[in-house]
Amino acid sequence: MFVDAAFATHPDAKSQTGVAVFMGEALLFAASRKQKCVSKSPTDSELIALSDNIQFAELFAEFIAFIMNTKYIKPMIYEDCTAVISLVTEGGGVVRTKHLRVRMELVKQALQENRIEIEYINTKQMIADGLTKALEGEDFVVFAENMLGTTMA
Repeated sequence: MFVDAAFATHPDAKSQTGVAVFMGEALLFAASRKQKCVSKSPTDSELIALSDNIQFAELFAEFIAFIMNTKYIKPMIYEDCTAVISLVTEGGGVVRTKHLRVRMELVKQALQENRIEIEYINTKQMIADGLTKALEGEDFVVFAENMLGTTMA
């Protein structure tokens, strides 16, 4: 699962979340949603995107295991914000509000209970980036090829 956010992209200063779920190279689900709350920084918007999609990742993995009649495999979530990864794996940092602290602890708990995995991925490889903002030129072509699982001629 690829989870990304674009900070304060809407007139009301709310951010945009993008989620792309793959099984192998096949796209199974993609979504682009406006976040429900205003964040004060790009890190906060990435944390909101991640925490909003933890349960979705777990449910999707359970569903795949059920329909494939296989053992449950904990979902891998790709994140391109090292600050968020540090917050949820090492703790610390500055969490300005109670609701963001709760979100951080939700993700930390899921990691500690071994229900999910989070791995850093370079922003250039973040497939969900195109679900958070408009892309042009080569960036759009790469996004479309990743989403469609094909090359554009």
